[in-house]
Amino acid sequence: MKKILLFSVTLMMLLLCSCGTSNGLTKAEREAQMVQQVQSAVDAQRYTIAVDWMKPLGGMPRHVSSTYQLKVDGNEVDSYLPYVGEAYRLPYGGGKGLNFKGEIRNYTVKRSTSNRYVIEFDVKSDEEAYHYRIDLFTNGKAIIDIIGQDRDAISFDGEMVF
Repeated sequence: MKKILLFSVTLMMLLLCSCGTSNGLTKAEREAQMVQQVQSAVDAQRYTIAVDWMKPLGGMPRHVSSTYQLKVDGNEVDSYLPYVGEAYRLPYGGGKGLNFKGEIRNYTVKRSTSNRYVIEFDVKSDEEAYHYRIDLFTNGKAIIDIIGQDRDAISFDGEMVF
């Protein structure tokens, strides 16, 4: 009987603790904090998006490991993303695909709605030129569309990492 009572009290304590808000913030305060973090990252042109889904053109969406990411750091992009799709011209051995660092050109940011930024830029790797379009939401979620000069387009879903 003592064990059942102890188990019940422990379970109730865990439930009460888990029902509290994190860091003493309400949901609205956490959302406002996220909006501010996203806006600051976009304004500074320094952010990282970890991707968890890829959607190749004409293919099925696929879950990918959490190690894939796109990092924008000032005037440079570090793209470490998988590629599945048709390529029309490749270097011998298959090339690097979407794994490269490059200089950003034609970087633009537009606030299309109250909760979404549209970021576009061009970048050239050693092998190919790409156009990136990022739909970045104020909750930190992101959709990355990439159009390559010699490849089918591909899209990724992910989230900003702070």
